[in-house]
Amino acid sequence: MQALFGARGAADINLVLQILLLAGLLAGFYLARQKRFTQHGNVQTAMVLLNLVLIVAMMAPSLYGYVIAGQSSTGRVARLMIGHGVLGLIVQLVALYLVVRMRTNLIPERWRVSNIKRAMRLTLAVWTVLVLLGVGIYGERYLNQRTIASAPLLEFRQLGADLYVHAVELQDASARGSLPAVKRHAEHLINLIEGKSGLHYGDNDIDGYMEDPGDGVGLLARLDTVTTVTDEAEVTARAGEVRAQLEQVIDLSVDLAGAQAVTDTTAPVAAVFNLARQANGLGVFGIDFAARTAGVIEAPALAMASPSATGPGGVAIVEDEFLFLPEVLTIPAGTTVTWVNDEQPKHTATSDDRLFDTGDQLLGDSYSHTFDAPGIYPYYCRYHGDIDGVGMAGTIVVE
Repeated sequence: MQALFGARGAADINLVLQILLLAGLLAGFYLARQKRFTQHGNVQTAMVLLNLVLIVAMMAPSLYGYVIAGQSSTGRVARLMIGHGVLGLIVQLVALYLVVRMRTNLIPERWRVSNIKRAMRLTLAVWTVLVLLGVGIYGERYLNQRTIASAPLLEFRQLGADLYVHAVELQDASARGSLPAVKRHAEHLINLIEGKSGLHYGDNDIDGYMEDPGDGVGLLARLDTVTTVTDEAEVTARAGEVRAQLEQVIDLSVDLAGAQAVTDTTAPVAAVFNLARQANGLGVFGIDFAARTAGVIEAPALAMASPSATGPGGVAIVEDEFLFLPEVLTIPAGTTVTWVNDEQPKHTATSDDRLFDTGDQLLGDSYSHTFDAPGIYPYYCRYHGDIDGVGMAGTIVVE
């Protein structure tokens, strides 16, 4: 069933069927109270056999996939599933025994319960508790976790997207033969992955600027957080694989940050790109997979001030979709220009000659600079562009 509907879809179907099945058992109990014993026997037999089918087709595969294959036997959800599974199997065996006892004479006399009516009622009571427990486990696994894990998962997913973006930037820098840009983007990858507590965190390209496109925590630390806040077995099972890929990216990027010739960067850059692609989940598993599997909830859009509100004589440039909008801006001398970051990735607006530099701009941050002298001022984002109009870059023309 999981192969057809997925783990969540199969769980949804099983939940509905278990509730209907319990309703059927209660209806059978009512028939017995009405002394309609033939109908009672038929209904209870059908419900018990149907539950056996559900155990084989849905519940056992779910338990195996989550606890055994997923190697997640210590989490709260896993412990509940194990307890529920063991108790449920016992109740199912007792129910099968009672069906055989009720409908046949196959049970030897010495193994027959003395009061079958009491045994049936007790079994139904425990069955009801098991169904309620199953509803609780479903809620804990598929509903509650989304709220608990959403914030760290969103951070994790954003950093994963940044990882891939900077691997692409690194590849582009190598392809155009810019060794300084290769070193700079190698530094970005190291700091993004390691965070401030990392061994190699810092100004790896030794250009006088320590640049971290991430949040300072680092992808490795976020990976540990995600496997803590979610009991999703598939996420936990793949965490070691993703960690190994990220550590390889660090080692290669450290070498790239110290490269002496751009011709020496081709092979390691290609390796970094492939590892970042795999770690981010653009293949089968990875960071993006982890967030989706654990049920990440997208954060609501943040309300931002209008970029046009820059004061008298002011003009705004919006940083959005890895572009400066407008890319070319013509203004009279004395005009104040304000850059506003309108998206999650961190940006800078840095002039090619370092006349102005916004520094790191997070979502909603703004920076203003007044242009008094006529001239042409090219600038770029140090995280997603380069001098001479490469990538995320813009130009201000002052008349």
